[in-house]
Amino acid sequence: MTQRIKPPRPAWAKWLWGGGAVLLVVVIVVAAFVVVPAISEANRTCGAGVEERGENSECIGATDGEFVFSPDLADVENRIHQENAETVGSGKPYVTIAILLPMTLTDHDILSHEWVRHQLEGAYVAQHRANKTQSWGSVPLIRLLLANPGSQLKQWEPVVDDLIGRTGADRIVGVTGIGLSLDTARSAIQKLSDHRIPVVASHLAADEFSQIPGFLRVSPTSSTYGSSMAGYVKPTAHTATVVQDQNPGDLYPKTLATAFTKTFADAAHRIVGRTESYDSSLPGIENTFLQMMPNICGDNPDVVYFAGREDHLKSFVAQLAQRPCLDKHLTVLTGDLAQVGPPGPEMRRGLQANVTVLAPGLAHPQAWRDHPESFNKAAVASFEEPGCDGCFTAVFPRERLDDGIAILAHDAVLTVVWAIRGIPRVSPEQVTAQDVLQARNRLHGQSAVPGASGMISFDDRGDPVNKAVPILKVRLDATPEFVELYVPAG
Repeated sequence: MTQRIKPPRPAWAKWLWGGGAVLLVVVIVVAAFVVVPAISEANRTCGAGVEERGENSECIGATDGEFVFSPDLADVENRIHQENAETVGSGKPYVTIAILLPMTLTDHDILSHEWVRHQLEGAYVAQHRANKTQSWGSVPLIRLLLANPGSQLKQWEPVVDDLIGRTGADRIVGVTGIGLSLDTARSAIQKLSDHRIPVVASHLAADEFSQIPGFLRVSPTSSTYGSSMAGYVKPTAHTATVVQDQNPGDLYPKTLATAFTKTFADAAHRIVGRTESYDSSLPGIENTFLQMMPNICGDNPDVVYFAGREDHLKSFVAQLAQRPCLDKHLTVLTGDLAQVGPPGPEMRRGLQANVTVLAPGLAHPQAWRDHPESFNKAAVASFEEPGCDGCFTAVFPRERLDDGIAILAHDAVLTVVWAIRGIPRVSPEQVTAQDVLQARNRLHGQSAVPGASGMISFDDRGDPVNKAVPILKVRLDATPEFVELYVPAG
């Protein structure tokens, strides 16, 4: 058989093969470094400025209200988005206030969806009133940016970095919200402080935050809550036992216990027994509470001061139904109460076992009616002015105010507005975060902020001075009852 002779390969063929190999490499590189990451990023994106992060794949980031973090936030976010659009389109100078709050929650959160919703509703009412009335001046207008650091603020760092990077372009003059006395919250506030951005917390109690420059809070401190309850019960109670959470990641309980003890104990009042401790970061809390009961009965206190979170208070009160001394009436005191509704079956069983629970609230609308002399009429009008179509009761008629959350969120935004509109010799177009930092130093005395939760006069640490607190009583079949408005002496 004659062997077939193959013609020689043309010279250009090797260049074709070589070029093809190079092209293949280029395609692979582009796919690896451009296409795949782009697809991955697209899959992570929830909306403009918001993307999935963390082990729970929460939608983390900042939005002007266009992206809705949760279906139950749709109404208030849409209102904020519309108000923002009108503000930007008005042609008038405006500034931006960022609301930094966990807006996506998991099963492990101590917050509720209602808590988040009330925060945004209160902030919106303050924004709307600032932009649509002359109550607190007129310019600059207020734009809100909703910044979600996720459950327990675990994704705070990319969100705070984003806010810092947008300070100039978005004219961010301050951050409000926060809401939790956690290490993550402290880290977030510290970084904002390092970049000279003021933070006005709406609901944050732990005293340790007062050490951060540029920090303000409109809610009473944990010390105020602890000392208020001690001052309130001292006329009728002479002995107390303390139950305290020792969770190393939670700053709140230790401050409560220290303040209560310091105010309560004197020649005629004493703490009996040793502190009954538990650690909420560990399992078996209910068993621990049950094991405390013999000692609590043995100490025979007039009151028990529970220095811990509200979720754990419910479990503690439930276990009181198992105490040996059921014939003795027991009054339990605790920190701030923001109970969503009537107590559940377990806590109700504890209350029915000869137990009363009293606590300071954040703010309460009944205080406006019982003590009108303690409140600014214009601030209260933001919530329930007759015939007002932009007030809280008109805009959110089915929402409650007695948890105090919306009231404090309103006051946090109002504090920034009060500061920026009172800055002398600075045109509205030029107001910056640093101007607000300067203005914070004079928000006291005659220049106190006329909050709906009461006049807010800040000390040099950024804490409200002698802030009035409502005393509430937990009821079996309803939300807590307003008992009295307590104003600390001083």
